[in-house]
Amino acid sequence: MRRLPPPRSLPAVLSLALVLSSFGASAVAQSVEVPPPRIVGQWKEDTFLPERQCHGNYVAADLQQYLTRARVAMWLPDTRSVSLDSSAGCIIVRVPSLGAARLAELVLRGVAVPRQTVLLIWEMPQRKG
Repeated sequence: MRRLPPPRSLPAVLSLALVLSSFGASAVAQSVEVPPPRIVGQWKEDTFLPERQCHGNYVAADLQQYLTRARVAMWLPDTRSVSLDSSAGCIIVRVPSLGAARLAELVLRGVAVPRQTVLLIWEMPQRKG
């Protein structure tokens, strides 16, 4: 059996060890599957779906009762208005952002206002000037 001569210098041994360890680490890293990241802006938004909005199937007396409960949403800082539109047969809630719409929807559910009685409108802020 023939023996190999010892390496001539310590840096050569260290560089060989570094090359071999990086090769092994890269082979392991390639076999691990990483799930794709979730992107917030691409999630499905249910707040403004047409089937959740009001279609005017309620009588004015019921809407008036729900309106007194729905006015709790005016306590939220971003709710612009809560009003009754008797011609459309809906309670109109106007908000300036998606987050405000979600919060208003949650508060209305908390005070037992049926979601189908509410027409939630997202009003974009108007530019001044």
